[in-house]
Amino acid sequence: MMARSSRPVRMPGRRPACRPASEKKDTFYAYPDLDLLPYLTQGDHEIWLRVAVAQGGEAFAKVHVEVDDACATSEQLIDQCAGYASDTQCRLVSEEVDGVATFNKGVQTGLKPLTQARQFGADRCAVSVTRDFFERARSYGCVVDTGNIAAPDLSRGAYIIDHSTETMLADQVRHPDGSTAQTTSAFSLPDHGSVAACEPVCKTRAPRVNTAASPAGVMAAQQNDPVRWDTFFQVCGAANVCPAGEGEEIVAACGCLDDFPEAVVMMQSVRLAGADTTCTSVAP
Repeated sequence: MMARSSRPVRMPGRRPACRPASEKKDTFYAYPDLDLLPYLTQGDHEIWLRVAVAQGGEAFAKVHVEVDDACATSEQLIDQCAGYASDTQCRLVSEEVDGVATFNKGVQTGLKPLTQARQFGADRCAVSVTRDFFERARSYGCVVDTGNIAAPDLSRGAYIIDHSTETMLADQVRHPDGSTAQTTSAFSLPDHGSVAACEPVCKTRAPRVNTAASPAGVMAAQQNDPVRWDTFFQVCGAANVCPAGEGEEIVAACGCLDDFPEAVVMMQSVRLAGADTTCTSVAP
């Protein structure tokens, strides 16, 4: 090839400097050793070779490109909870692993997610990864030293509580210069209307045959009177009438019934009966 000027290689948006050369009047080879990697960004590119000659000639450029089309994956575990986990003043409060609650309020739930397989990438570079978990979210509760933190000023709240009444609201405000000012204003609660002393109820009972079983047979067969009573409490309507069901008889009419003393006596009787029970290894 007969050439007089250089062998420039033009890239889109950039042109390397030319290096003049004398005519060789013969075939010769040049090795510019240009690194094209910085220019081969994502997308299509054209590589041009321009040669200036005196009379005639031609030139060819050889570009060596190695393409790695393999799908290489790298795994990185990011743990932003390591500092809290190693702190003796912190404890695990809650944890979710891939959406499954494994800890709740500091107690292990006994649940854990199943092993999952997820697909990353697309087309020719789709990779399937199987792991025990992919995302773990934790919440920690830590004991913080408040020795250097100033205690909150509760003087205003204490003043309001100590000096306010049912009809007057007292307040104390502290100004930027450190002085305080006391104010009072009328105060009243909104009328909530009258409320009944209680919800009227009535007490009813219905007979029931004791069909419970025992080692000796049906318990009703072992009793002198097999009939037992089931007790019910019914809410009375606007007419103050007890809505007794079928087969029920009214024990106590509608009113503000209070069977708490009776319940206390029954519980106390059971407690004392248990205290008097003695277990022996021989028949008395």
